[in-house]
Amino acid sequence: MTPSASNNDDLTLQAYCDGELDAAAASTFEQRLAADADLRRQRDQVMALRTRLRGLSEEAPPADLTARIRANASARPQRQHHWPWRAMAACLVIGILAGSTPMWLLHRDQISDQTASVIIGNHIRGALAPQSFDVASSDRHTVKPWFAARVPESPKVPDLAQAGFALAGGRIDVIGQTPVPTIVYKHAAHVVSVTALPQREAIAADTTIAGYHLRNWRDGDFVYVAVSDIPEADLAAFERAFIAEARQL
Repeated sequence: MTPSASNNDDLTLQAYCDGELDAAAASTFEQRLAADADLRRQRDQVMALRTRLRGLSEEAPPADLTARIRANASARPQRQHHWPWRAMAACLVIGILAGSTPMWLLHRDQISDQTASVIIGNHIRGALAPQSFDVASSDRHTVKPWFAARVPESPKVPDLAQAGFALAGGRIDVIGQTPVPTIVYKHAAHVVSVTALPQREAIAADTTIAGYHLRNWRDGDFVYVAVSDIPEADLAAFERAFIAEARQL
């Protein structure tokens, strides 16, 4: 018997048990019942179930049922009636967040890695150019106003000559579609680029890519990212000197 024929038999059986078949259809179905033991067994099961359900509906409820229902309802604060829905909503939100968190973290890490790669790429291009800055000056009072004329907010530009890092100038780099200020320092024959990113930007933790070390820290409205090929210990000393001097500005 095909699934379609079985479904038709079920519908006809239900209609027969409900007394909804006309005389001709009922007669035809009864002939099938007489010849089909499985169909008769299904008919008996349906009728037995209906008889049981009718019996349950006719049973009188316990005498104290109404009183128990009222007592139970009055004992519960009304707000508890809404708790199952609130609980389900909370579980739904938690489930969505739990499901989306790994993807969000992956996306955040991808953005962070891309930003770090772009900053290091900008540093390399600057180091390979005839000069690694757009404005050449060892005077912070020249470099900072130059930034202020080109970006919405200029970063702190500390003078670190005493720590062995001479201010050389500044340039404007582009990350994504956003122009960002980059301060350039000289350390012996090496260059240290410090890019000032908005606080909202994601950036990787201190890392090394292709021999270039990257360190970052937050101060005020910016995340400062220093890049250089100098030894990591020297770049860490640069970070400490930058933070200490910037606090005085």
